Amino acid sequence: MKTVNSILVTCLMLISVIMYGQNSYYNPEIPDLVTYKVTPDVRYGEAKVLKDGEVLSKSLTMDVYYPANEAEGDRPAIILSYGGSFHRGNPRIPYNGFGGQTTSMSQYAQRYAAEGFVVFTINYRVATDNPVIDAYEGYTAEDLDTRIFNSPEAISQINVIRKQMNLDELTADNVEDVMKNAVLAASEDLRTAIRHIKAEYDHYKIDTDRIALGGFSAGAVSSINVAYGMQEEVAAVFTNSGFPSLFKMEQLLDETKDYPPLLIFMSENDYPIVTSLMPPFMQLLNQKGVEYYFNWVPGFGHFYPGGAVSLSTQGDKMPLIERTVNYLKESLVLE
Repeated sequence: MKTVNSILVTCLMLISVIMYGQNSYYNPEIPDLVTYKVTPDVRYGEAKVLKDGEVLSKSLTMDVYYPANEAEGDRPAIILSYGGSFHRGNPRIPYNGFGGQTTSMSQYAQRYAAEGFVVFTINYRVATDNPVIDAYEGYTAEDLDTRIFNSPEAISQINVIRKQMNLDELTADNVEDVMKNAVLAASEDLRTAIRHIKAEYDHYKIDTDRIALGGFSAGAVSSINVAYGMQEEVAAVFTNSGFPSLFKMEQLLDETKDYPPLLIFMSENDYPIVTSLMPPFMQLLNQKGVEYYFNWVPGFGHFYPGGAVSLSTQGDKMPLIERTVNYLKESLVLE
């Protein structure tokens, strides 16, 4: 009888654990329940690069994450861009630096898909591709300011990455051309992804009026540039350690127009370029009537995980990824 009772208790405990697991959220750092499916290496376009003096076409690809369960209507969508100083990166790998580690775009996508979003993690051209920019669309040379790249701090930070990659260091003589092309290429590729996804909305089963852009570092820069510089129509933007770059936002933003809300995360010990450029941008957003929500990530440098605690201007604290999920559900009306 004792043996039977022992087996019965064990079975009940197992059932309890299984039921708890089924009701738990997907954690990007410690997966306990996978409720998504992924289609890798989907082609969303092509773009020009320079190789050995010849202009070639490079395929642009992305991974697409879907919720595992079926939906009756079209779902809201999220497009994620990785960081890497516009020199390197991949949506499937995290970064390590200064004692911290990021959550990869792939890991974020898994969580967002588990919540009910269709998520696209894009690859894009970087500086080492030698991207070719033919003609500007939706903006002009007068809308761009390359001086941001020529500060000693910016050159130093870029060269840290280039040294790690065994590339020649950039100087004041060539940094503007290299970085302008890289930043524009990343932004234009993100815009290409948006337009592809909207054009193929029926294939992806997404609602074109409910698309959000997000990313980390360089990917966050591209998200800001495309939404507020190029002013491609999207419903929401969220950024981890991003900042406006290259586009003259003060002359491009028009207080008579509607712009998507912006969720901002910046760490306590972030890169100087982030902490110096985001506060003036937030002041500009306020002047132009653009809604934004600022949050600190205390105790971290530029690299931090989705599980890091964030502090809002209202004084509440919440894991970064939970705050982002709540923001996306509200902004994209996920029921």
